[in-house]
Amino acid sequence: MDRDATETGGRTRTRRRFLRAGTVAATAALAGCIEEMGTEFPTNEKWPISEYVPSLPVAERSAILEERIPELAGADITDPEGLGSALEEYDVAVESIERERDVLTLEYVNTDRHDEGNVHDVALLAGGYAALIETGYDAVALGATILDDAPASYGSATVETTYAEEYNAGELTAAEYGELVVSTIESQRYEPGVDVSPDE
Repeated sequence: MDRDATETGGRTRTRRRFLRAGTVAATAALAGCIEEMGTEFPTNEKWPISEYVPSLPVAERSAILEERIPELAGADITDPEGLGSALEEYDVAVESIERERDVLTLEYVNTDRHDEGNVHDVALLAGGYAALIETGYDAVALGATILDDAPASYGSATVETTYAEEYNAGELTAAEYGELVVSTIESQRYEPGVDVSPDE
């Protein structure tokens, strides 16, 4: 009886040692796999990433940028007034366009903000500004103020001259250029009004 108990206790200790050793070996092997995966898939150092995003069966923002930016980027725009006129041909309601120090400022009313948002118009701004920079216009950036129907300011966007120059030089695609510009959009979100009386 004592002998059986001694043998059972020894087997239990041996089994526990085996399980501990197996756990340590599995952990070491898993750590090696994770380390290999890290070296197999290097971190993404490219920005922007629009060229690497798979196609989707819906209208993508990059498709809007690729369509709208070249529409005005190839136009003959030689001064800020020409930019304003070109934008108005695309139903962008320009309120003002003027130079403030090194920045060209533009205010426009987005009349389709509920249907299209801001990307459609901002893409045209980016294309038109690239055309203006291509003719030698000297500015640091285009600063756009987006107005609503009131008109009251509810958003803004910035087009950096360096991005426009890189697009003109073929260093950025329309989607990449537009992605950098669209990332600067800031806008106020309006909560939908619910017209219900307390008695209903």
